[in-house]
Parts: sequence; structure tokens; C-alpha cells
Amino acid sequence: MDPTAQQFFDYLKDAIYEPEHAKLDPKDVPEDFRNFAKGLIYYVTSVREASVLATDIARGELNTSPLSPGNEVAAGVKSLQAALRHLTWQTQQVAKGDYNQKVSFMGDFSEAMNYMISQLAERHESMQQEIKLGHEQFEALTAEVSELESSAFYDPATNTYNRRFGMNKLNEWLEEKREFVICFIDLDNLKFVNDEFGHNEGDVYILMATELLKQFSETGLVCRLGGDEFMIIDEGWTQQRAERRLAELRTNLLSANEHADIQYYHSMSYGVVEVVSGNDVIASELLGVADERMYSFKRAHKAERKTY
Repeated sequence: MDPTAQQFFDYLKDAIYEPEHAKLDPKDVPEDFRNFAKGLIYYVTSVREASVLATDIARGELNTSPLSPGNEVAAGVKSLQAALRHLTWQTQQVAKGDYNQKVSFMGDFSEAMNYMISQLAERHESMQQEIKLGHEQFEALTAEVSELESSAFYDPATNTYNRRFGMNKLNEWLEEKREFVICFIDLDNLKFVNDEFGHNEGDVYILMATELLKQFSETGLVCRLGGDEFMIIDEGWTQQRAERRLAELRTNLLSANEHADIQYYHSMSYGVVEVVSGNDVIASELLGVADERMYSFKRAHKAERKTY
């Protein structure tokens, strides 16, 4: 083989199999072949750069750019790198919830990718609907629980706490050794009003008294124990102070009797028990004492009451 041809053949063989050893100096070949040697070196260099870039892409390294300016041999690989980088960005956008992304430059892969995005969009929409339905069901359940709680602890006629709530709270405060007052209130003449004027008028009377009892304090718990009996429990009060406050509320109720068209006497009786931290008396006995004091008050003011 001609020595020059052998030199070129050895260079190409090394470039393919041992690129790190591939060397060719145009000065070492005859002058007529020097431009060919330069072109061959440029071509081999371009192919090697394309090979390195393809290897990087295969490893998932999409941000390398080992190409010399003007390397047209690696143009296709460079385009593939750009396409994959854009596809990576699109995939990131889809991951963030942008299901409007469409791939249109990778043949069959584009079709598969777009189908996957459409499936994700449908599942996302379905999930959003399920979340919305879940919120609606939760709100409905919350409203139902609130309604059940109201029926369990509130008296619907007066919008005050009921006996169940009041007794639970009373026992709770006793167990916690709190200091508070128990006010036992009885609405006078309610039976007479119901018998003479009907239960609708009796309800009006009850609501009038209830609105006054709610003014006892901002923290007082007003409970309807049943019929014409109410209880207020509140912390930070002495017996004397609570009795004065109830007297004020009773006076406000009595003021209704000043109207010329009054049909029945408005009044209430009450008894107060002060509970101290060292108390060891149970709830039923404390209510019994308050009830007894209420009846003593009722008997003492019997002469004031009259019917019309």
C-alpha cells in the first residue's frame, strides 16, 4: 500500500478504535495531500464531537455542548438535543398542571406523549370534581352535625341551652372545682297564661322573659330546664351580686305590667346558690337548694301577683 494511503488508513482506524491515539499532522504528508489531510482531520474531529454529544444525550445530560463552531456533521444530534431539552421543559410544565402542552416534533413519540397528557388532563379534571364533591359533602355534613348539635344542646323555642347541656356543664364545673353561681328562675303565672290565653301567648311570655335572662351577663349560660324553669350558671359572681342583677332583670319584666292593655301579670321568682372551690355537694342537691330559695322568694312576693 502506498505510504501516504497507509498513513491516512492508520489515522482513520485509530480515530474509530482508539481515538485518543489518533494523530495526523498535515506537515507529515506530501504537499499534494495536505489539504486532504486537513479536511480529513476536520471530519474526524466533527464525528468525534457528534459521538461525544450522542453519548451525553444517552446518559440524560442534555445541557452539554462539545461542538466546534460550524460542525455540520453533528447537526442532527444537536437538533435532537434541542428537541429533548424542549421536551423536558414541556414535561416540567405538565408536572405543574399545564395540560395544554402538545408535542409535535417527534413522530410516534409525540402521539404517545400527547395521549398521556390528555389522560392526565382528564384525570385531573375528574379529581377536581371529586374534590369539589367532597367539599360539598363535607359542608353538608358539617351543617348536619351543627343541626344535630343544636337539637342536642339547644332549646328550639327559646334559643337557649337545654336541660341536657345545662346539667352536663354544671357537673363539669363542679368536677373542675370552679367558683360560680347557680341561678334558678321560675316564670310566674305561666300556667294561668296558657290556660286563659292559649299556649301561643304563653310562648310570647316565655320569650319575653328569656330575652331578659340573656342579659344577665356576657358569659352567663342560660338554660331552659323545662316549661317555666330556667337556670343560669356564671363564674365570677357572689350570691349577693347575682341576686341584685336578677332583681334588676325582674324589675324590667315587671315594667310590662304598666301597660294599660295588659292581660296578665308578668313576673319571675329566683333563687341563687354560690359554689366555692371547696364545694363537695353534688349538682342535684345544689339545684334543690336553689329551687327551695326560689320558692321562698315566690311565697314572699305572692301578694304582688294578680290576675286580670
